[in-house]
Order: sequence, then C-alpha cells, then structure tokens
Amino acid sequence: MEGVRHFFRFTGMAVFILSIVLFFVTLLNNWLDFTSMDWLNGLFWRVYLFFAVSGILLYILITFRRKKDD
Repeated sequence: MEGVRHFFRFTGMAVFILSIVLFFVTLLNNWLDFTSMDWLNGLFWRVYLFFAVSGILLYILITFRRKKDD
C-alpha cells in the first residue's frame, strides 16, 4: 500500500512540474511568438493551470492525509 501512495504522490508532483513548465513556455510563446503550434497558444494556459492545481492537490492530499489512530 505504501508503494501505491508513493506512486500517486510522485505522479502528482510530476504533473504539477510538467504543467508549470508548459504554462511558462506558453507565456513565453505569447510574448516572443517563436512558434505557431496550437498547444502553445494563449487558450491552453488555462488547461496547464488546471493540471498544475490538480497535480499539487493530489500531492498534498496524499502527503498530508490523516492517519488512523490504532
């Protein structure tokens, strides 16, 4: 069971980091206009922020969950 918790905890952190990186690349693309790919347009920054919030919530909920007292 501990392995499953670690998997989801680090998956949440990986989703958070990847989406924050994509968010900043999207912002740089809007300012500098270095590519015209659809997934780097201004509309997708909301999607990347949604995944960032989801990833950090997954990490927080698993890391700081309540433990049952025996």
